Amino acid sequence: ACHLERGGTLEVIGKPIDSIKPIKNIKPYVNEDKSQIIGSVIYIDNYGNVITNIKRDFFETIQKGRNFEISARHYKFKKIHDRYSAIVNFEIPEEKRHDEGRGLVVFNSGGFLEIALYKSNTTTVGSASSLMGLGIMDAVSVSFF
Repeated sequence: ACHLERGGTLEVIGKPIDSIKPIKNIKPYVNEDKSQIIGSVIYIDNYGNVITNIKRDFFETIQKGRNFEISARHYKFKKIHDRYSAIVNFEIPEEKRHDEGRGLVVFNSGGFLEIALYKSNTTTVGSASSLMGLGIMDAVSVSFF
């Protein structure tokens, strides 16, 4: 930053490039009969939550009110929650709840499908990414029926 502030050139601090490397599988794939979306993990946040490339509006366009099942490795989800805490049944006394570490799916604030663990901790018990074995570019599919 100081070099640039003094009027230095960019070539001193980096190599020029001729083209941008294309990223494959950045858009989710829909099969011909529109019964399945195959997306990819595109980001893992600081909490270990797994963000996919499946956006809410795209999901709803293909879903058309049908039931669905989201698959990531051997984990399956049949519900998308409105918020992380929606997985908790607050009618049960707190000492009888066992929701910590349960997997859930939400659409995050950016509108992307996200897989998370309720009250996970990356430093002690793990996260959706580490405990489910999900990494960047892993497949996440949504089957409609």
